Amino acid sequence: MKSMKWIFSFVILLSAVVFLASCATSSNAQEDTYLTLDINPSIELIITPREKVVYANPLNEDGEVLLAELDLIGMQLDDAMDLIIETAIELGYIDIDAEEAFVQISAISKNTEIGDRIKERAKEHINNAFKDRMMMGRAEDKGFTPEFLAEAESYGVTPGFLFLAQKAVIVSDELLLEDALQLSVEELQAILKEARQDMKVVAQALKDEFLADRQALYDTYYPQMEAIRVQILAKEAELAELQTTLVAKEAELEAALEENKATIEAEIAQIEANIVTVQAEIQTLLASLATIREEFHAAVTSLRQAFLVESEQLRAQIREMFQHRHEVHADHAREVIEERQQQRDQIRERIENWQKNRP
Repeated sequence: MKSMKWIFSFVILLSAVVFLASCATSSNAQEDTYLTLDINPSIELIITPREKVVYANPLNEDGEVLLAELDLIGMQLDDAMDLIIETAIELGYIDIDAEEAFVQISAISKNTEIGDRIKERAKEHINNAFKDRMMMGRAEDKGFTPEFLAEAESYGVTPGFLFLAQKAVIVSDELLLEDALQLSVEELQAILKEARQDMKVVAQALKDEFLADRQALYDTYYPQMEAIRVQILAKEAELAELQTTLVAKEAELEAALEENKATIEAEIAQIEANIVTVQAEIQTLLASLATIREEFHAAVTSLRQAFLVESEQLRAQIREMFQHRHEVHADHAREVIEERQQQRDQIRERIENWQKNRP
């Protein structure tokens, strides 16, 4: 009996631990930070409050190449920033011989305090990566164009949130920008994470072609679905009116004189028949809507599958580009860094002063 009590207590304790762990995971997910880096390769990351990378995706063709051989998922922020800078140098995206180099950073999180902290930590790690390689380089806050700032203002959102919403629209088959702007930061981040398995490394030209084809499907199917939805709403309003009339007639029947009941009963029978007819019409419309929706999803799925096959072939080419750029630039970068190591202390101090004092 004592053994059974012990097992029961252990099960309760284990359940509590699992529950608390799941709560903590959920809480942390809501406080993840969406981070973008622009070198010239542009990439996006999602970082947990504990500074772990849980999502990484390219934002342009050079970003495709930069991430072709990198697996950042699960890495700590400091290691990820260092690896990104190192790889960008080895691929020639950051010129080892340049007098100055800059990386632009933007960050957005539901928790503004955490988002700001992650951004500052990312900038700090990038600055350290430059110092470790004896380079005049630093991280700066991302600047948006006046047009982009005006667009964000017109929507009543921050530029960072608009940027995040636009990226979620790219990877989601059914999300429009107007809808994306109504979502929360964590909901948009979740869309990016979920889509990563299907659409994580593709060239911009192929992505644009896919989006254009998908938009054509929207233009074909959405007006049809919207027209049916309007009809359904009208029929539901008609049904509600009939049901209200039926209730009134039933009350009238209860209070009617015997000689008037037959007439009212006939009216009730007609109303009930009309209700059945309208309900059948609604079901027919719903079935039509479901059919069109299924056709739409099948068309989008077929398009995406074809897109993924093409993108896989393209990824092989991107990996070849990665190897070629690496062969051209990596050896020279290492030689320059090794030469600068001889004056490491003086150079690091000069770089550190430049990073701090630059306006």
